[in-house]
Amino acid sequence: MIACENVCYSYDGRTRALDGVSLTVADGEFLCILGGNGSGKSTLAKHLNALLIPDEGRVVVDGLDTADPEYVYDIRSRVGYVFQNPDDQIVATLVEDDVAFGPENLGVDTEHLEGRVAHALEGVGLTSFERRETHALSGGQKQRVAIAGVLAMQPQVLVFDEATSMLDPRGRSGLLRVCRELRDRGMTIVMITHFMEEAAAADRVVVLNEGRIALEGTPQEVLTRADDLERLNLEVPPACRLALALCRRGLELTPAVDENEVVHAVEQALGHAGPARASERSDAADGECASPHGAAADTEAGTTAESCLSFEHVSYSYERSVRERARRRRSPKREKRAAWGANADAVWALHNVDLAVRRGEFLGLAGHTGSGKSTLIQHMNGLVHPTMGRVRAFGRDLADRRGADGLTCKVGLVFQYPEHQLFAPTVFEDVAFGPRNLGCTADEVDERVRRALGQVGLAFDRIAEKSPFALSGGQQRRVAFAGVLAMEPEVLVLDEPAAGLDPAARREFLDLVAELHRSGLTVVMASHSMDDLAALCDRIVVMNEGEVLMQGTASEVFARGDELHRVGLGQPAAQRMAVRLAADGVPVRLNRLYDLDALADELAAIAGSPFAGDGKGGAR
Repeated sequence: MIACENVCYSYDGRTRALDGVSLTVADGEFLCILGGNGSGKSTLAKHLNALLIPDEGRVVVDGLDTADPEYVYDIRSRVGYVFQNPDDQIVATLVEDDVAFGPENLGVDTEHLEGRVAHALEGVGLTSFERRETHALSGGQKQRVAIAGVLAMQPQVLVFDEATSMLDPRGRSGLLRVCRELRDRGMTIVMITHFMEEAAAADRVVVLNEGRIALEGTPQEVLTRADDLERLNLEVPPACRLALALCRRGLELTPAVDENEVVHAVEQALGHAGPARASERSDAADGECASPHGAAADTEAGTTAESCLSFEHVSYSYERSVRERARRRRSPKREKRAAWGANADAVWALHNVDLAVRRGEFLGLAGHTGSGKSTLIQHMNGLVHPTMGRVRAFGRDLADRRGADGLTCKVGLVFQYPEHQLFAPTVFEDVAFGPRNLGCTADEVDERVRRALGQVGLAFDRIAEKSPFALSGGQQRRVAFAGVLAMEPEVLVLDEPAAGLDPAARREFLDLVAELHRSGLTVVMASHSMDDLAALCDRIVVMNEGEVLMQGTASEVFARGDELHRVGLGQPAAQRMAVRLAADGVPVRLNRLYDLDALADELAAIAGSPFAGDGKGGAR
């Protein structure tokens, strides 16, 4: 279906983003492309539907050369492309108009258009969202609209450029299921991702590094090469990491990328293969760290005196008027719910939220796509004000203009794509913008800029006079982060800060956030990564359809796996595997929250390995 022959490409005429890439994609194949940030993945993807034309070599799609202008329409009709950021391709104000845009431009008859739109929206779990305004959707919902718009074109090839980075666990799982179904019907899938679990589901994996193919093979052949992947800023899937950790502790296992395969291999190695007896399941369940009601939503969590932010019966609607909200309530579709957990006719983005953020804590926000996380975050420094209820920051009402004067600088907000906050001609000017608007003197501004850049690991002398738009993606994200830190906030609010980063950059960025928290900052972080929330947060709040579903420590929240699964979330990988092993009779204690090393220690101890406990894992 696709043939890339010695493809070279440069954006500036000097540095090659692609350097001699030769690759074929078979008709009906599911190919995954991996690589660190800046490795050339997106550049290669844009060559597959003639968005870019090679400087050297050629790309042929279904027999058509992308360099021939005569074939551009035919190539783009065959190859659908989903960008990483959905705002880059959403063009209409209503969902149904946006999804219909592609088919309309392909000349699809009006009588068939409605069916295509409905079928595409059903495929991404957005049934009944036809009349929703695109600007009022969450980031994940926008991503699903973008995917639906491409599906409605019915291409022969689907290219996803990190299209799952803003999706919740259920959304990622649903999209993978759709990809497999489309592949089984003959569609060719090319997926770029940083999620190793997605790569494990592909037929073949290609790893890029500095514009060249570094590794290629089946998922089992590529994703078990831990040392090679680490050198390329990647990592092996969680199941394979557990298998490798157990091998280091003396158990005889063959590393695999499939979680089911690894769990079964562990059970065999421990002599516990097969479902647990009823009595064993009961004993395992006794060790759970919370009763079904042990982490119930605590509306009195923290008092106003000890909290820096508090939500008091807060509700918020994107509808512009009471009349419009009333009309939506009367809608006959009011109770209809989409397949991936979103309610198309929900009136309230937030509904009766009572919540306190305590000074000095690291608070995590979890929730399905469209659950209200970003809306909640935007209330924290007064970007939006409640339709009903009140938000207080440091004891003062944020909706009171005079009373809240100066409060917004105490709450620093970092958006889902921090690099989109950049605007100035130099790094210095960008980071200095906030302090200058606070009235700082020139010397104070200089000192704050130097300190903020140092906090994010950037050398002032090397980077201050550069254009922020000439930096790498990771550096841009750090500069945007520094611009917030230069205002010296007391609370740092992060909305999916690691989305789109490769595994190495993700670890580095989250380590930076953890260090800032240890230095005394209060941190609030929304994330779809259960592993990140479990590793970093003192307390986790789970949102569901605009309301607080539960809150508690990571151990308390992630003990309620069934409830989390019902709202489109899940447990951290290690905990998920521990629960499965316990259910099958392996005497794993479930009164703790595992990371992968801690689980490996536990299993090695069960096996009686002399190497048990040699890992650096911990449990909470």
